[in-house]
Amino acid sequence: MRSPAAFLVPGREYVAPSSGFFFAPEPRRTSLMQYLPAKTTADKLLRHYWEAVHVIARTVHRPSFERQYETFWRNISIGIEPRVSFQAVVLAAMFSAVMSMSEEKVLTDYGVTKQELVENFRQGTETALSRANFLRTTKLETLQAFVMYLVGQTTLKLKIQDPLTSQDTAMS
Repeated sequence: MRSPAAFLVPGREYVAPSSGFFFAPEPRRTSLMQYLPAKTTADKLLRHYWEAVHVIARTVHRPSFERQYETFWRNISIGIEPRVSFQAVVLAAMFSAVMSMSEEKVLTDYGVTKQELVENFRQGTETALSRANFLRTTKLETLQAFVMYLVGQTTLKLKIQDPLTSQDTAMS
């Protein structure tokens, strides 16, 4: 007798598309450290993620994420590369956080243009997702990272009208 979840497993005929089909075939940089900011900056970005993005699109369980995040940094500090799927989650959270910020906030808080930060975390997230084989995966963590990446992509398009200034501002 087959298990109840057996119907979720792809059959023998299933052919998974290549991750290169969706993202650039060969990401330019493959080391996590190329994309990852200092821990203090990462912590600040994640605080913004919890305040601005997570309240609208809850894709991770915060206590579980925070435990894994501490292990993530502990591993980096001793030279162990963290799981690629969790790298993707962390980078996608930072990408979504930056996308939800105004250009002025990014420039004031981080000293670079929003576009520079967006590009760094977009490339980092795409690289980690590609390395985690997100199109073929059955890991929930990788799928969470992909959803977080998509949420970040949509915050670029979502604008809200500020009734006090009559200016469009980024959703935050």
